[in-house]
Amino acid sequence: MVPFGLVWGHVDRAEAAFRVCNQSVTLYNVAIGAEIDKKFATEGWWTLPGNTCVTPIKEDLADLKLRYVYIYATTATGDSAFEGNWDMCVDTKRFKIEKVQDQPWDCWVRGFVQAKFKEVDTGDTGSWTVFIRPDDKP
Repeated sequence: MVPFGLVWGHVDRAEAAFRVCNQSVTLYNVAIGAEIDKKFATEGWWTLPGNTCVTPIKEDLADLKLRYVYIYATTATGDSAFEGNWDMCVDTKRFKIEKVQDQPWDCWVRGFVQAKFKEVDTGDTGSWTVFIRPDDKP
């Protein structure tokens, strides 16, 4: 397990969006999953160098009725920023993969890679920021 943790936070409505900030020195590639307009899809990659942020979803989360966002962050060597529990598809290059409604993801059959995404419950807020940071544990 990689020694990194996640911190969840709320930001002002004026900055409504879903952001990911990397407070480590490690470069991560970020993918997200979400259901918007009754269509569930994963999308990536956002390159996230150390001490920077990316905004995968720029719209107000409350306006999108988007309570749950799923996130996957990995290094070039395959180390994940955290452990996720939700199997979803990613690709090796930029992608947007729509899930077939009422069907399993079937990543391998569809020519994609299966990854473990972490669920983020944003409540009913318009914006949310996830922080990837070095673990404080000795």
